Amino acid sequence: MTETDAIVMEGISKTFKKAQKPSLYPTDLRIESGSFVTILGASGCGKTTLLKMVNRLYEPSSGKILINGQDIARIAPTKLRRQIGYVIQQTGLFRHMTIEQNVAMVPGILGWDKEKINRRIDDLLNLVGLSPSEFRKRYPGQLSGGQQQRIGLARAMAADPSIMLMDEPFGAIDAINRAALQDEILRIQKQLHKTILFVTHDIMEAMKLGDKVIVMNEGKVQQFARPLDILRHPANEFVRDLVHSDDRLQRLAFVRAKDVMNTEAAVPDPDKEAPEAPENSTLHEILMLLLGGRTDYVQIKDEKNNPVGRVTLKEIRRA
Repeated sequence: MTETDAIVMEGISKTFKKAQKPSLYPTDLRIESGSFVTILGASGCGKTTLLKMVNRLYEPSSGKILINGQDIARIAPTKLRRQIGYVIQQTGLFRHMTIEQNVAMVPGILGWDKEKINRRIDDLLNLVGLSPSEFRKRYPGQLSGGQQQRIGLARAMAADPSIMLMDEPFGAIDAINRAALQDEILRIQKQLHKTILFVTHDIMEAMKLGDKVIVMNEGKVQQFARPLDILRHPANEFVRDLVHSDDRLQRLAFVRAKDVMNTEAAVPDPDKEAPEAPENSTLHEILMLLLGGRTDYVQIKDEKNNPVGRVTLKEIRRA
């Protein structure tokens, strides 16, 4: 294990009782600290099994897992789970508790003083885009699905864990709110540098969010690589069929502007009205801006609205 590894899996596998075959075959993985890794695959492929072994909701049948250099088998499960944020599709919020009570639960268990907890609640609600004065005293039933998911995310980050596990957290959210939540989690991860493992069966979501993507099928890791590398060099026929690597229009929806932009052309030209786009925009979105704009490039900006590069048809063709 290196200093840059947050999670190391060494030969971990899982076979449930009475199962005819393993849910997860022996697997080795290294997850870098501060990275956003998505786990992609169909139902039953082993992705949730893999995730739940990180916080010991499932115990491995073989192998070991290291978190920040520590063997998790030597950490009490309850203590381990308080160190790792966990977000699920159903949010897991306690319906009889207010939003502030939900968010304060783990810090309270850890013995934080009230003033520190109150500051943390306000900071987190602001971070996920919900006004503390408006939402602190509400109950989960008074919130929309998207708002509840934001609170679930805030609660998972309450004790400031370095690692976040997310199991299809946006699966029950409508398309518009889902896209907004995806943008929100990207912004938060970029700001806080959490290590995130994110399970999804949605290819677009996996490619949009992940610095790297773990592609799984029938309990085995098929490929673990950057989205662009998976598209350009699929490891096998299964991965190729999954991401339609020979479909050029499909590929545009998977590649982000920041992966292909010309960073040497970061300063905007004051004489031209070029369209602008965030660095996490897909090349499909960039192409639409190019077709509707008056210039031959799109200006790419970071989360602070600073120009960081440009994308032209040349970069799109290269991708």
